Amino acid sequence: MAPGVHRLSVPLPFPPSEVAAWVIEGDDGHVLVDTGIDTPPARDALREGAGQIGVTRESLRHVVLTHAHIDHYGLAGPVREWSGATLSIHEREEALATRWVNGWAQDRPSVERSFLTGGIPAEVARQLLEASDRIHARYRHYPPDHLLRGDGGALPGGGGWEWILTPGHSPGHVTVYHPDRRILIAGDHVLPRISPNIGADLYAENPLADYLASLGRLRELPVDLVLPSHGEPFADLPGRIDGILAHHDARNTQTVELLTRPMTAFEVTLRLFPDLPPDNFLHALREARAHLIYLESVSRVGRDTRGGAEVWHRD
Repeated sequence: MAPGVHRLSVPLPFPPSEVAAWVIEGDDGHVLVDTGIDTPPARDALREGAGQIGVTRESLRHVVLTHAHIDHYGLAGPVREWSGATLSIHEREEALATRWVNGWAQDRPSVERSFLTGGIPAEVARQLLEASDRIHARYRHYPPDHLLRGDGGALPGGGGWEWILTPGHSPGHVTVYHPDRRILIAGDHVLPRISPNIGADLYAENPLADYLASLGRLRELPVDLVLPSHGEPFADLPGRIDGILAHHDARNTQTVELLTRPMTAFEVTLRLFPDLPPDNFLHALREARAHLIYLESVSRVGRDTRGGAEVWHRD
């Protein structure tokens, strides 16, 4: 992608079909940014791709994770075990990963209640809860060797690279940036063709507000090349950010306009995403809630409880 920066394509068993892992030639060896999911095809692709660019057990010194979603985090443990590299992740993401794995049994009743108070029919709520069980069951917790703390700093072993906290898609998502070379490894924060899922749930209070603020800060960076986790590299970071901001502004307006009467989050989701495949409904519900919660925070909608269900209305 650029001198000393290599892209490894790692296949995924769900859309999108691949995720990028990035190898940086750092101060004391190679730095791997993200790892891919833990499946046999992903292991093979990561190992073969790394070998082709000269990564060895001895040369891989650091693994840095942009966030804890399974398509980025899943091979972190096996890679560390193979190489002895140090593993780094932001402290917010480490807290999230720990809770996903160790706290699901305690969180599960709260998630079930949120489905029911959100107006989801009992049978659909049961299916969503079972889908959540399957998601949590795929995770393994890999305690990091080093926590990234605060809003930014030097990338471990990075040779002039920095990390920047960019919450929204996940609470402790980070991007990786070289100010002199004007290159941004964007993770899932800015993608070339789609807007990343911004979802509100038990683990994220007002993620859309966080995401919009992160985009605003990132827009001011001098960047010539953006390396996203999904899709092709691109050059115009401000233009792409403006497009994403316009998308969310339009979705906010659409959400307010469809509240012609008080509605549950379930009803809002069905109207925002009328042709959605069932497998994507949980993501859609989280995204609809993210817009509703954001709109409440800026006094454009309100909510109250009626008949045991949480309903949203124009403010």
